[in-house]
Amino acid sequence: MIMKKFIYIFSALLLLAGTSAANAQGYHRHPHPHHYESAAEGLGLHFGYAHSFYRVSDKFTDNVEPMGAKDGFHVGLTKDFTLIPYTLYINTGLDYVYLQDNPDIDKIGHLKVIAKSQDHRLNIPVKLKYEYPVTPIISAFAEVGPSLSFGLASNLKYRARTENGASAGVSYNYFSGKVKATGEADVMKEFIQTQTPDAKYRRIDAMVGGAVGAKFFEILEVSFGYDWGVVNQYRGVMSKDYKMRRQQLYVTVGVRF
Repeated sequence: MIMKKFIYIFSALLLLAGTSAANAQGYHRHPHPHHYESAAEGLGLHFGYAHSFYRVSDKFTDNVEPMGAKDGFHVGLTKDFTLIPYTLYINTGLDYVYLQDNPDIDKIGHLKVIAKSQDHRLNIPVKLKYEYPVTPIISAFAEVGPSLSFGLASNLKYRARTENGASAGVSYNYFSGKVKATGEADVMKEFIQTQTPDAKYRRIDAMVGGAVGAKFFEILEVSFGYDWGVVNQYRGVMSKDYKMRRQQLYVTVGVRF
């Protein structure tokens, strides 16, 4: 379902970008892109693939283990504020990120279950962006800086049907540490409590990262980015002995209006 939505929205965005680029063909071409009517300061829309995982370390050993890998998409608005025309900008905006994983769990006790882990986040980047003209219609760019990330929701959910056909479900909220059960879910509730002992996450994360990409016709942008979390995402008991930092990569297509 996620991939279908991703493909539909991604195709629509590419169609919009293609139309904008086609309109840009009407620009009078000069040997230097500075003669273009720039859309750099215009509001932009972007969409793309997102992948996130955690790196967990403990104070007892030097081991660092990856965990909690999730895939999804991100979509948002972006805007550049000019420091040096056609060269240096401050890029900021608002980005919604949806991530999902389906843990490989077939049975809990006598129940056949479907497991799903989901994250919903809002990111606010503030990055220094440098742009360099390659040809009259293509510019390369790189950006670096911090992002503030706010967790809207982070849940681990199990769904199943009991032997008598009744539905059962249980979910664990990583922010509150609370377990919510529906139907005949006693067995699943006990299981999820053993899988997530004292595992509570912080809502706020600060990340530092960068991206590289290319701009076409001053309208269409394609980029690849990576962010490193600097805040321990564990809180409570787990934070005393363990550190968990989030990392995230993006592949993005955007258009400027």
